[in-house]
This record gives sequence, C-alpha cells and structure tokens, in this order.
Amino acid sequence: MEKAEDRRNSEKEIIRRCTAGDRQAFRELVNLFQGRVFSLLYRLVRRREDVEDLAQEVFLKVHVSLGSYDGRSPFGTWLGRITINHAYDYLRRQRTRQNVGSGPSIEEVFQSSEIPSSGTSADQIPVDKQLALKDLVGKLLERAPAKERILLTLKEMEGFSIREISELLDLKPATVKVQLLRARRRMLEDFRRLVGKRR
Repeated sequence: MEKAEDRRNSEKEIIRRCTAGDRQAFRELVNLFQGRVFSLLYRLVRRREDVEDLAQEVFLKVHVSLGSYDGRSPFGTWLGRITINHAYDYLRRQRTRQNVGSGPSIEEVFQSSEIPSSGTSADQIPVDKQLALKDLVGKLLERAPAKERILLTLKEMEGFSIREISELLDLKPATVKVQLLRARRRMLEDFRRLVGKRR
C-alpha cells in the first residue's frame, strides 16, 4: 500500500512541476504513462501504424490542458478519459471499416477454421483456431460503432470493472451496464448474420 501512496505522491510532484513549466517533468510524465496510453490506444484502434501518432496527439492534449486537472480523480483516470475520447473521435472520423490491420478478413477467418461449440473450453481449442477466433473477435469489434467498440474493449479485453469504465467515460454504472448489454447483443447479431451468410 505504501508503494501506491509513494507513486501517487511522485505523480503529484511531477504534475506540479509540469504546471510550473518544467519541460523535463513533462518528459517524465510521458515516460511514466506512455505504455498505458499506447496499450489502450492499440486495443481501441487496432491500427499499429496510427497508434504512435495518436499517442503523441493525446500527450499534446494533456500538455495543453494539464492546468485544468484538479486532482479529484487519479491522474491515470483523467489521462484515460483523454485517451478514450481521442480514440473515439478518431474512430468516428474513419470512413471505412474494411480490413483494418493486416489480419485476414472475417470471411477468411470463417474459411480457415470451424467455430467451436459453446461448451468447448479454451485449452481444448488448437492454437491456430484460437488465433483465428481472436482475429474474428477483432474483426467484429472493427465493425462495431465506435462507442460500443470502446465499451467492449475496456470491459472484455482490458478487464476494466463497471465502476472503472463509468469513471473513465463519466457515465453512471447503470448506464454502462445497459450500453454494454446492447453492445454485446449487437455484436452477437452481427456474428449470427455472418454465420448465416456462410451457410
């Protein structure tokens, strides 16, 4: 517990120095949080070639608005909101949802593997089929509307709790639950449509 307190105090000191105009402190802040920002952006956007540019844009926004950080929520939560909002704006601007990334298309994933039954445990599925299914989930996420994609990624892939998501997105926990339920249903309907086309 003491380590977490030390980390928070260190973050507060770096932020204090940043707002006082210390450029070295901002570099320290970037070094401290860039891994988390890169990881979250990659999970949300799934375009490795765009993540670096998006991360730079996120930290530019942080630099410009750092004076408005009031310390009521942890800095990581505040930074997470900026990152998610920036990814959401990027996803909304995207005109196409075709073959994002270098993986196979949904049709290729369907052709390359049979979909296991719902009673099959993960360790019973061969590695190549696990990878194909992971690609399928990624492709289904790419087809989802930006807001649903963000919710599903945060909950199902990043493992955030409902409470954490509600803080990050500034929504009530009940709203997050309802929106997640709708997002899961829509993704399942999309999957069923694709399976139906295959038959």
